[in-house]
Amino acid sequence: MLVPALMNPDTEAKIQPVSEDTGPNPWKYVPVLYVLQAIPVVLIQDVSTLFYKDFGIPNEEVAKWTSLLALPWGLQFLLGPLVDLSAAKRKWVLGGQFVLTILLALLPFLILPAAKAFSISLIFMAAAAFCSALTNIATDGFYLLAFTKEIQARFAGIQTASFRAGRLLAAGLVPFVAGQLMSFNEGQLNTGGHLYLKTANDTYIKSDKKTNEGSTYTKELKIRVDQGELVAANGQKLLGADDKPISISGETASVKFSNGVVTIGDKRIPLGLYRQSAALVDPNPNLGNWAPASYPSTDPADTFAGTDIKRRLGAPVAWSISLVGVALLYGILALFSRKSLPFPAADVEPTEQQRLEFKPNLARTFTILGIYGSTYFALSSLMRICLHLFAGGTEKWKGWTLKSPASFVHIETSFNGLQGEIIQLMICAPLAGVLYLLVRRLLVGSEMGASLSTFFRQSGIWAIVAFMFFYRFAEAMVNKAVPLFLKDPLTGGGLAFDNSQIGLIKGTIGMIGIICGGIVGGILVSKIGLKKGFWSIAILMHLPITLYLLAAIMKPTSMLVVSVIEFADQFGYGLGYAGYSVYLMRVAQRGNYPTAHYAIGTGIGGSIIAVAGILSGVLVVNFGYVTTFALALLFGIPGVLTLLFIPHDDEAPATAQ
Repeated sequence: MLVPALMNPDTEAKIQPVSEDTGPNPWKYVPVLYVLQAIPVVLIQDVSTLFYKDFGIPNEEVAKWTSLLALPWGLQFLLGPLVDLSAAKRKWVLGGQFVLTILLALLPFLILPAAKAFSISLIFMAAAAFCSALTNIATDGFYLLAFTKEIQARFAGIQTASFRAGRLLAAGLVPFVAGQLMSFNEGQLNTGGHLYLKTANDTYIKSDKKTNEGSTYTKELKIRVDQGELVAANGQKLLGADDKPISISGETASVKFSNGVVTIGDKRIPLGLYRQSAALVDPNPNLGNWAPASYPSTDPADTFAGTDIKRRLGAPVAWSISLVGVALLYGILALFSRKSLPFPAADVEPTEQQRLEFKPNLARTFTILGIYGSTYFALSSLMRICLHLFAGGTEKWKGWTLKSPASFVHIETSFNGLQGEIIQLMICAPLAGVLYLLVRRLLVGSEMGASLSTFFRQSGIWAIVAFMFFYRFAEAMVNKAVPLFLKDPLTGGGLAFDNSQIGLIKGTIGMIGIICGGIVGGILVSKIGLKKGFWSIAILMHLPITLYLLAAIMKPTSMLVVSVIEFADQFGYGLGYAGYSVYLMRVAQRGNYPTAHYAIGTGIGGSIIAVAGILSGVLVVNFGYVTTFALALLFGIPGVLTLLFIPHDDEAPATAQ
């Protein structure tokens, strides 16, 4: 979507879009451009959460690194000058699409060795994220150059719809295909002699089990995997000898049955085998006194046979095939884009003077990015050291005690956990300070420095920054936690939906919800005004979090119920984001650098989204989903309260110079 580059206001004034009469037909390339813009964003930010979960990566690591991978799009305001000062927009668009095609084509093969996929694929996805961010800037700039303002306005809806279509392809179709390829075949269990298998429904499982209400004893079962558990054809859950359902994790490739035991990976779980007391044998096998039995038994008449359940394809192969498909689609569309993209007269190469600014801007950009990275890792180490010391080196607080040896993206070092974090802090904290002093010198006398300084000299700026920090913080926490919640097993507090179901829930129902919410939000703002409607919009944005809190408590198994919750949550987010973006545009127009100020505002908001996602993963690991969603609700309160303090144009004049 449109996130303008950081440009001089004089440069903006020189843009001369082609006219409607002489320009090419926008239908030939606008939809393709914005479908292509969406696909890498969604694959890296959202879909990666699902395939990393299937590879057994812990929730905290998934949330942390997928949140950090989203930063390049939040920092587009820093990357904009690199595009503006180096080449024509058309060259950037086509070059970026070519590089992204290669990176997306390589990614499926990099994740095949699942044990090493995390560290290797993170490197490639980080490169793809920066390439995508740069390409997005060029695409949006090209869009502005290729059209008159009238055509831009007319195609704004097509642009948005095309971007959403790309999101639907990536967030809906890719997980759906992977889920279908990973699905299990149906198995069969049979016992003979006096042995019976025990199954039960939720009534029995949630009861005190003093009666057999809801349980069934049978000799023959067709078994399938449903919501991460072994389930009979009639919906009853197969029980282990401990009278509990048997869970199947996302990375499980096969389930084997032999000698009354089910083998799942390296776990062997005795099945719930029973026999009736001889004196109370009844024609109805669900009546009478039942006693646990084992197999092999001393009764030669007793038999046990089972058909193994296997995935059609393992997780790495299934995800690779699905990702190869979307990479192939991306490549075909990129090829079409190369053939159809016009040559706007206004899309010219930078002047010699502008090229001279490229290297200084490159130095400024990478210095600021270095400050972001070193500050994050310094604060992360400080927090982890404090938590470790608070936990006292015990496992009383799950995930707070640092593990040994220390590792970085699953690469082990020779240091213990505490030593590793201290070394990281000692390196990153001074580095952040040095880079901060350096960037202050680099920004003096530059357009980038002028735009940044005028942005932070606006009246009411700290209220505005607090708004950017807190307004979307709660919803960002929920958005990062929900895929983990949908995918985690029931025993881990999740809902155990498979990838196909998550693709439908998140990629389709959720997408419809956010589109509808955005439309309604835009209408509300235009009809009643932002100042009057902001409170209602903000409250409606945060209220649906309550539904996910209830879902974490009650654990609904109905896909329809969860789809309604996801629709409500995304509708609220779309509604709230409409007000957020309108307010950012109004803040941007208070000074002399509207394009740059809007980009800075979106960049700050994007950075905070990453922080919220990281925090969400930490909370999930340590306290579970109920606490995480409850805390997200609490974090929503300061976001709403910032509306009391933010300035509006009709209340106070801007003072930025």
